[in-house]
Amino acid sequence: MSDKNELDWKEYEAITQYIYGALGAQDGAKVKGYGPNCKIKGKSTVEHQIDVLTEQFEDDRQLLTAIECKYWNKKVDKEVVMKLSEIMLDADIASGIIVCKSGFTKDTLTYAQHKGIKLVELSEAGENDADFQKIVEIGLIDFNFKVIRSRGKVTSIDLGSRTIAGEDEIMGMWYVKLQDVDGRAIAFSEFMKAFSEEVQRRGDLLKNITIAYPLTRTLFWKQQNDEIVIEKISITGFYEKKDLSSKRSFPLTDQVWMIMNELFDKRKLTLSKSGLIWNLPPDR
Repeated sequence: MSDKNELDWKEYEAITQYIYGALGAQDGAKVKGYGPNCKIKGKSTVEHQIDVLTEQFEDDRQLLTAIECKYWNKKVDKEVVMKLSEIMLDADIASGIIVCKSGFTKDTLTYAQHKGIKLVELSEAGENDADFQKIVEIGLIDFNFKVIRSRGKVTSIDLGSRTIAGEDEIMGMWYVKLQDVDGRAIAFSEFMKAFSEEVQRRGDLLKNITIAYPLTRTLFWKQQNDEIVIEKISITGFYEKKDLSSKRSFPLTDQVWMIMNELFDKRKLTLSKSGLIWNLPPDR
């Protein structure tokens, strides 16, 4: 969910489909599609784009609901109801809902009620709302992180003409690229990975092990002002396990974000920033 004060129409559609998906789940309704690619072909063979389309089944009969989302700064007029009504008739859609943020004209309210289309106001909680910026404490949540890290710990790398033993130098070898006489590159990390996998396979905890990797071609390590010939690759280290488990507790809070008002059904709902939905008394 967005933390911005201003949404755009795409976010508004996404929020609407989330709400109706969550509310419809208990009645067996689900979101069939939403957004610009949500289209349905009518009896006229014309395809109609539906902002949010839900479906549920009554016995074996599919019942569709078309939801129009109007993230407008003006009131929705009756032409929107007329258009949706025609689409419903053509595409055999059982129910229609228009969701907007700025309300409806008087004619829209009358005509929608006549056509049996529901009207819903959905907008971000404002200063005039009783729940504006309300923080709700839900409880305490405990996180138990059970983490055991198993790996091969490299303590030294013998390249023949040079030995790498410092911890930072060894870590840097993960990023080194070697080259052969033809300029083909080989990542030294491949040898590091192979060593780690082998000592883990052997399973001897903390036992020092040296593994040599035979060279089938001459390799070079080109540095800024030098070029090192790799005479051998021998890696020493051991298999280690570390318990990195931890436990942390956090207070679980939520904040009122959007208020949804179903005009004809006289139902009010609140949507929190984390996606929780709950009913408000209808007279609020």
